[in-house]
Amino acid sequence: MKYLLTLSFLVFMVAGAFAQDKTAAELKNEGNEALRTKSYQGALELFEKAIASWEEGVEMDTKMVYNTATSARKIKNYEKALKYYTMAKELGYKPDYCTYYIAKSLNSLGKEDDMEKVLVAGLDEYKTSKAAGPMKKMLVTYYLKEGASPYNKAGGILATAAKAEPTQYDGIIARANAKFEEAKPFFEKVLEIDPNNASAKATLAEINDRLSGTKS
Repeated sequence: MKYLLTLSFLVFMVAGAFAQDKTAAELKNEGNEALRTKSYQGALELFEKAIASWEEGVEMDTKMVYNTATSARKIKNYEKALKYYTMAKELGYKPDYCTYYIAKSLNSLGKEDDMEKVLVAGLDEYKTSKAAGPMKKMLVTYYLKEGASPYNKAGGILATAAKAEPTQYDGIIARANAKFEEAKPFFEKVLEIDPNNASAKATLAEINDRLSGTKS
C-alpha cells in the first residue's frame, strides 16, 4: 500500500513538472486560442507567461506583445494595456495603432495631459495612417470638453446680470470675458484639427463676438 502511494505521488510530481514546463511558444499558442474565444483574462495571463519565459537572444514575437496589450484593454486593465502597447510600439509593431491605444489607456487612467501629448505627437508622425482618424476624434473630443467648461462658466456669470445692479454690470462682463478667453484656445485647436467642425465654429464665433463687444 505504501509502495502504491509512493508511486502515485511520483506520477503526480512528474505530471506536474511536465505541466509547468510549457514552452513560450506553447503558452503563446494557448493565449491565441484564449483570445480567439474572447477569454481575455486567460489570454493575458498566458501571454504574460510567454513573455516572461521568452528565450534570451530570440527575437520577441511582436504580434504577441500587441495581443497581450489588447487582452488587457478588453478587461479594462489599462495599466497593463499601457505597458504592453508601449512595448509593442518600441518593438515596431503597428506603432500608429499602438499610439492610439496608448492614448486611450492614458485617458482611461485619468492622465489627460499625457494623452494630449501622445495624440499631438502621433498626429504629426502618422498623418497618413488610418489610425489618424480615431486619434483626431479623440483629441477633438478632449478639446471640446476642456473648452466647454470655462465657456459654460462664462454663460453662468452672464446669467447673473439679469438680477444685478447696473453698477455691477461691467464687473460681470469682465469676469465672463475672462472665462471666454480661457475657453477660446480650445475651440481654435479643434478647428486646427477639424476645420469643418460646426460646433467649434459656432462657439468660437460667439466667443469672438462677446470679446469684441458686438454681442452683449
